[in-house]
Amino acid sequence: LQFKIQELKDYILISNQPDSACKGALSGEWVYAAFEKFMGCEARQREDFTRSDKEIFDQCVRNHEYARNKYCQRGREIQIFVFNITNPQDVVDGLTPRMTEIGRKADGGPLIFYKDCKTFNTEFGTTEVEFNEYCYYTYKYPDTEEADLSQQVVTVNVGLLEAIGNSLDKIDYFVPVVWGTLALEMMNATTTIAEDYIRGQLLSFAWPNNFGAQYLAEFSTAQDMAGYRARDNAIRLFEMVLDTTQEYCQVNGTQYDRNQCVSMANSLAIFAKRYYESFQTYLIEPYGLRYKDGAGLFVKTSIGDLLGYYAGYDDPLSAYMFPRKVSWDVVRSQTQVEVNAAVSAGRADSSNGVKNTGPLGRSSMVANTIDNLGGYTQYRGRTFVTEFDWEGCRPTSKTGQVVVPQEGPFPPQCYGGTPQKVGGSRGLQVKAKVWSLQEGVDVDPYIEIFSETLMRPLRYSVVEDFDLQAENTDFVAVRRFELRDLGLRDARIAFNCEEVYQKMAEAGVLNRGSDCDIFQGMFDLTPVSNEIPYMWSLPHFYQVQATDPTQHPRNNLIGFVTPTGPRYQNMVVVEPESGRIVESLMKEQISVRLYYDERNYFFTKHKPVIIPLYWKFDTKNATTAERLLLSFFQSEFRGLNAGFIACVTLGAVSLMAALFFGMLLYRENSLQTIEEKRKRIQAELASAVPSGRDAEGEEQEMRADFD
Repeated sequence: LQFKIQELKDYILISNQPDSACKGALSGEWVYAAFEKFMGCEARQREDFTRSDKEIFDQCVRNHEYARNKYCQRGREIQIFVFNITNPQDVVDGLTPRMTEIGRKADGGPLIFYKDCKTFNTEFGTTEVEFNEYCYYTYKYPDTEEADLSQQVVTVNVGLLEAIGNSLDKIDYFVPVVWGTLALEMMNATTTIAEDYIRGQLLSFAWPNNFGAQYLAEFSTAQDMAGYRARDNAIRLFEMVLDTTQEYCQVNGTQYDRNQCVSMANSLAIFAKRYYESFQTYLIEPYGLRYKDGAGLFVKTSIGDLLGYYAGYDDPLSAYMFPRKVSWDVVRSQTQVEVNAAVSAGRADSSNGVKNTGPLGRSSMVANTIDNLGGYTQYRGRTFVTEFDWEGCRPTSKTGQVVVPQEGPFPPQCYGGTPQKVGGSRGLQVKAKVWSLQEGVDVDPYIEIFSETLMRPLRYSVVEDFDLQAENTDFVAVRRFELRDLGLRDARIAFNCEEVYQKMAEAGVLNRGSDCDIFQGMFDLTPVSNEIPYMWSLPHFYQVQATDPTQHPRNNLIGFVTPTGPRYQNMVVVEPESGRIVESLMKEQISVRLYYDERNYFFTKHKPVIIPLYWKFDTKNATTAERLLLSFFQSEFRGLNAGFIACVTLGAVSLMAALFFGMLLYRENSLQTIEEKRKRIQAELASAVPSGRDAEGEEQEMRADFD
């Protein structure tokens, strides 16, 4: 029994020590030979930890050329469905969006990508391993890649939402800034036309004689006018108008009062709309839509560009602030150089008191102790789920304003609160039972798995115990866990519900949003997404609850039905003895909430609805050989346990039999001893009493003496 316990521990634990189990027939054989020969070799386990799934799969195929289906598993698969808006014109006018789900072109199934992650800068400690990681993606069906990923869908332009989210008061003045200044050049606006538009906004005798010429010189993109400076000038104008404390603005060196400045800003918005509507029935590029379809607010582009598998799509509106191609970055591959650069930038920002939602350092995971095995202790340099700038007790916003009152309440990592630490499984391993060394998942009502998207642990509740087929007649006993309503409630960060912390989130101090402002079962990813209002939920808003059913996001969409069944459930299956996750279905949906403000300049009719973009599920299953190995461990433990019980039972029976026969022997011996004593006493009595004749002669002598 002790030998089998140690064998299982060698299989699931990764030590930083040398191991005699690495010896083979050839030098270095443990590096490239079949894993089954060296599964107890610590050096082989450390080597495989740094390899990607593709590298492990290729090596397995070389070692098991004719049994690859049993021993080899390609690795993690990311399966994705994308949502398409079929009535963008109605949505622009404030009506309900109609959605359809898009998958592969041939059969409508999910778009599947292999996710291969490779660790580097890996250091194995006494109990934990620290590492950096980068991932790259490969489409599973290369023959149909072009047909599948070139499909065109209509969706929300998250580039515009990113620009609005980073603007003053989250108003859409970036649209007239870009299109309004361009319209002055493209529509050949003259001084007279400009003055007529401006006077239409404010009829006043206070306008100077040359204000039309000054307006064009300040805001037209023509080379003989403002040129490249036009948009910068327009930004200053709109931000002055939105700042109610400012009374004057400067246009081409001339000072104008607030009413005149507002009129100029409104005129730029009018020029933008005239230019926008001048396309009539023509498509507005690069959005691929007509102006009536909301080109700019929506975009029609390929699935490959949206997912980030390709370069992305162009967005002239957001390019002024963020000159790059736009995508959702769902399957965006990275290189080791890119990850190192991001870590260096995050570390520099953090040390200088600047908020950076990206990686700050290496992740740390428990690898060499069965307690909390496979769980994160640090994620990309972060120890706590929610952090503040430079971990200060009185953090400041982007403008330098202190957003925590002097009297508190203070952030969690200060003495006034309790921080929530990073924790939960990495998704491959949970706490192991290992016979009887500790209580495992077979008695735990829940497990915790770390969500990289939410950057917090999620609690999965036990659903059922069942036997999973390993091969033919072999089965392995497993336990299924599911992310349910209780786990979603526990994942909400309670302190964000308080008003002071909501203000901090709005000020850009928190690296996570205030979850209490949205529906139960959803999470706000805006602060970690550069102010793109992304919302996390389970697919089709499964487990999302609303106090008012009419406001439920699913009821504000056409084409969505109430989700039921395993298609929408987030589940994992765990083998209790080893704690290995043998099946995983990690599902999530990313939606976006449209920004809306009654002060908007351009898009003014749409509702602030939540529109789903895509949903995906991350799957990775154990191979047949791995399930057989775990089944073997279980049967061995059961056999040893049965032998132990049989020995104990036999010992107890033997003891009872010995006691019974001992009692019989004791009784027989006691009776015999008593009989012998009785006879001895009788003999003694017999020898002490005279015989009959002697007694009669003595009596006659006594009578003679008496006479």
